[in-house]
Formats: sequence, C-alpha cells, structure tokens
Amino acid sequence: MFTSTTGPGCGELFRLATAGDHLCEGNLDAMTQRDVGIEDILGLNLVSDAQIAPGGGRVLCTFAENGADRGERRPRSAVWLYSISGQPPVRISTGSGTDNQGRFSPSGKQVTFLSDREKRNTAQLYLVDETPRDARKLTDLPAGVSSHAWAPDGSHIALLSMDYIPEQDNDVKLFDADRRFRRLYLCNPDNGETQPLSHGDLHIWEYCWSPDSTKIAAIASDEPFEWGWYDARLVTIDINTGEAATVYESERQIARPVWSPDGSRIALITSFWSDPGMTGGDVLLVDLEDSRARSLTNGEPRSHYTVHWCETGSSLMTFGLERASAQICRVDIGQGSTPLWTAEMALSDYGGSFDAKSGQFALTLSSVSAPPDVWIGSLNPGDSDLELSRIPSANPAFRMESSSLQCLRWNAPDGLPIEGWYLAPTGWNYGMPAPPMVTVVHGGPTAASMPAFPMGSAAAWTPQLLQSGIAVFMPNYRGSNGFGAEFAEANIGDLGGGDLQDVLSGIDLCIERGLADPDRLGIGGWSYGGYITAWAITQTDRFAAAVAGASITNWYSYHGGTNIPGFDEQYLLALPDDLDSPYAWRSPLFFSKQVSTPTLFVHGERDECCPVGQAYEMSRALRRLGVQTECAIYPREPHGFIEREHRRDMVERSVGWFRRWLGTL
Repeated sequence: MFTSTTGPGCGELFRLATAGDHLCEGNLDAMTQRDVGIEDILGLNLVSDAQIAPGGGRVLCTFAENGADRGERRPRSAVWLYSISGQPPVRISTGSGTDNQGRFSPSGKQVTFLSDREKRNTAQLYLVDETPRDARKLTDLPAGVSSHAWAPDGSHIALLSMDYIPEQDNDVKLFDADRRFRRLYLCNPDNGETQPLSHGDLHIWEYCWSPDSTKIAAIASDEPFEWGWYDARLVTIDINTGEAATVYESERQIARPVWSPDGSRIALITSFWSDPGMTGGDVLLVDLEDSRARSLTNGEPRSHYTVHWCETGSSLMTFGLERASAQICRVDIGQGSTPLWTAEMALSDYGGSFDAKSGQFALTLSSVSAPPDVWIGSLNPGDSDLELSRIPSANPAFRMESSSLQCLRWNAPDGLPIEGWYLAPTGWNYGMPAPPMVTVVHGGPTAASMPAFPMGSAAAWTPQLLQSGIAVFMPNYRGSNGFGAEFAEANIGDLGGGDLQDVLSGIDLCIERGLADPDRLGIGGWSYGGYITAWAITQTDRFAAAVAGASITNWYSYHGGTNIPGFDEQYLLALPDDLDSPYAWRSPLFFSKQVSTPTLFVHGERDECCPVGQAYEMSRALRRLGVQTECAIYPREPHGFIEREHRRDMVERSVGWFRRWLGTL
C-alpha cells in the first residue's frame, strides 16, 4: 500500500536505522566512553507521536530535527511508517518544512498528516492513498490546521483551526481583546470539502469522536485566551447541527476525553492546573445520561496521562507515571487501577496510542542515556504484566555513557515523604571526595523530574554538568506528578514554602551521604523551577551559583503580564490587589537584599507565560546590590527555546556559569 521513496526531500534529512543496525536493549549499559557534547544532542532525530494502526502491525511516528533554524518557529520534521514485522520504514511525507501528526484512516488504507509545505508555519491537511508522491491536499484554511481526527466510520475528519483575521496596515494590538476562537471543522476525505462545525463563543482545546460518528466530545471554554484552558468544561457537539451541550463542569481541570465503545460514558483525566498536553491526574468517568462523574482512581499514588477504552468497555488502559517512573495500567471500572508495567524511563509524549481490537499499543520512551524511541506491546484480557519491545532506533549511531542513577527518598521537615533522582558525575565513585552538585528543579509545578533523556530547558544542562565533574540532583517536591492528586496539590497556597523545604532537605541528604560538597552547591531550573531558584537564593546563602531560566521573580508584575493570570490566583490563594499577601511575601524581588549567590538569568524575549520583565527586574536589583549577575535574553524565543543556536548558547552559558562558580573550569 505504502511504498518507499528516495526522491527529493527524502535523502539524509532524517537518518533512520534498518532492522539490523539498531541498538539492542542490552547495549544501553555498554555505550562508548566518548563525552557527548551539545552538538551531538542537537544533531539527534527526535521521535514523537507514535500511532498504532487499526488492527495493529504498523506504527506512524514523527521525526523532527532537534531545534529550528534561525528565525524559524518550528523545526523541520517528517512522518514515517514502521512495520512491526521488521520491513524497512517508509517516509510518508516529503515536505521540506514541518510535516507531523500522521494518522491512519479507520480502514488503515490511508494516512493523513499536517504539512506547511506551501506556506511556512501554516499547516494544511494532506491525505496519502498509495505513495508519498500521491499526497493530496484536503484543506486550504487561511489560519491553517492545528490538529485532526478521523470519524470512526471514515466519513469525516474533524479538525481545528483558529479564526482568521487578515493583516491590516494598522498593527495595533489590544491587550486581552484578541478574541480569536479555535473552532472545529468537518472535512470530507473524498473531496476535501470543509465546513465549520462549532460556532459562537466556544473555544475548542481537545476533542474525540463518538463511536457512532454522530457527535464530538470536546474540552471547551468561553474565552479563547490561554487561561481559558484552566476553566474549561466538557461539551458534546452534534455534527449535523453544530449545537453544543454542556455535559460536565468541574472545579478541577479536565482533559483527554475518550468515548466509551457503547457511547454511554466519557472518560477523562482530571487534575489541578497542568499545561495543555501535559495533564496528569486521576481517571474520571462521566455518565452521559445524568452527567454524574466519579473518579476511578481516587487516592492512588500515581498520575495517569492518557486513557484508552478496551474493546469490551468494562476496563480502560492508561499511560502514566508512578513515583516518577513510566507506567502502564489497566483500570477496571469499580476496582481501580492495576499496574502492568513500570520502568525507570520517561514517557516522551505524555501518553501513547492503543488499538482496542488488536490490543497493540505504541508509545515513545527515553532513559537518562538513550533518547526517545518508539516502543510497542500488546495488552490481552487477563494480562497481569506486559512486555515491551523497541522498534529500530531513531538514532542508531548515537552512544552515550550510561549514568549512575539513584532514587533517593527522605522526609521533609514536616514529615512528608519526598523522592528525587541523583546522577553521579562521570568517573566519580563512593569513597572519593564529595563532588560539587547542581540541583535542577523541574517546572510546572504539576510536572515531574523523570529518568528521561536530557533534551530541553534546564534538563539539557545535565550531560555537560556530569562530564564537568558536577553531580545533578533532581527532587520531586510536593506539587509534582506521579504521587497522586493529594501530593500534586500539596503546595497550593504555599508556593515557595513546603516545596522549597523539600528541595533543601533533599540537598541535606546528599551532603550527609557524601554525594555533594556543601561548599560547592548550585541550583537552577526553568519556569516554576526558575521561580524556586530565584526564591531559594533569597532564603539561604548556601548556594555558590544559580541559573534561573524563564523565572518568576515578582508575582505582582507576573500577574499583569502573563497569558495565564489565573495561575497565581489559584496557587497563591490570593489576589494581586492586596499589598499584604503572598504576592509580596513570596516574590523573590522583594527579598533581593538577602541575596549573595552569583546568578545567571536566561529568558526568551517573547515568553508570554513568564514574561521577560521578570528577569529584567531581579537581575537589575541584584546588580545594583553588587551581586555577581548576568542576564541573557534570547530574541524571538517563547517559554521553551526553539532555535538551535539559542539552545546551544543557553546550555553552554549555563553550564559555564556553574563551572566558573563551582570551581570546575
């Protein structure tokens, strides 16, 4: 059906392994001793979005370059098709820009994907019948397409597109007034005819089809701004009329809807304040007859990321996280979840795909020494455990020394059990003098430090730190995913309080065990991890160096400039018009006179989540006070850096700062 192509655009852009030259599982601990530099990591193929075929047997996935060219907003990528039987992979898309989101038709005989081959950064929907050269463009929406999903009967393809506003000579922007909604459209795969479905003041975030292809369930909000995601509700939309009916509203966030096989229920993930695409929490079941909802996993010590119905409709399969390790569970309705597979690895896509009929699933996994690859397995009724296998590696020539990974457990000062990961520096062993150590604090806060390959943001510092003789400590403080909803919500109303004590007491443990030199400690992080970094240096002088990435330093000005102004209100349990509140008590800027730690700020100039002014304010205050400070601002960059050269500079600059002040230059 799909034949391999080697024409223009298919050459060496994304180098793939054949069935015979991929890394075997047993080779991960026997990698070569050559140091891995930032160039090696930036040269990797990044694999994501593994989609199992209807009936199993094949997998679609996206391979992307690790970073974009200067001025580009998206890295180049392509969609590839793998056969589980070991046949050579086939490149499905041949665009020169960003091709992604490969999806099988319900019959498995066609593939659709998004591509911006005609207009950079404006993707349209394409369909492949036989070969990649036969790709047929289905849509021509002015604002492009951001996602799509086939109806179970194959009659339509649902897709999302933003309202389009033509460019005008007057480029004035009205703050918080650009009410462009993301709407559902229906596309006929036979002729490409595309019609709008949702209408009015309804912004669509996520969606799924009903099993009879007559309705769509969606996570929707009344406002089209980024903060609308955190106040969204579950609606169903009739595909014949476009009418939307609210099914369920929740105080907590809801995400990842999936319709039951009999059409009577919708399963969701519910959590507190996770970013779009990063939701982890409990499994919630909504009965469509009376709109009642019940938790299927309440009180369990894990976080579920995506949920999938099994064929009978009496159980579900989830991909998630327990105690910061990747996990696959079966959730039996009324009986809770049963772990079937757990490993010290990381889910690269916050979930996976599952074909209920065949029981086969696909997901992308990484470890501390191996970048993401596609893994597959099968779930059969009655299985008590699972076996996973990796398909040919996305980076067959890549080798990195396996790091010594330890899971540390300790009690915080208030007695709460906390865990974290410790990576020893290259060549260090017990009995040697304690090494310098950098504590890398994850963002979120509703996220987790996992045994993942260090690809982006603060995690990208790890290989160079270890090779510089510096240990890395990654605590999962209260507020993290993977330990249940109660733990994830334990820092609400106490940002910078108990969570900082969790971090500091973990550092104490490392010192007590001879894992860290108390006179050569560093701290760093990104986003909320950047906030904890900036806050920590105002509360203690124990750190010899700090790097605050995309940080928050002043909760008042943060509220006024961020695209998610409800975040601080929810987590601080206060309002920014109160001068005697956590907005003042927990803002690092107002305690800058207590700082003596040399601090580097790194920030994207176009960060809408944590505005760049946060770095300006704190760095200027520290510089005025005579503290060794630098502030590196990266043009065009949003909250997570995109351009390859900027990512390189950020890693080299940050690691260089730690090496300078921790004495390893």
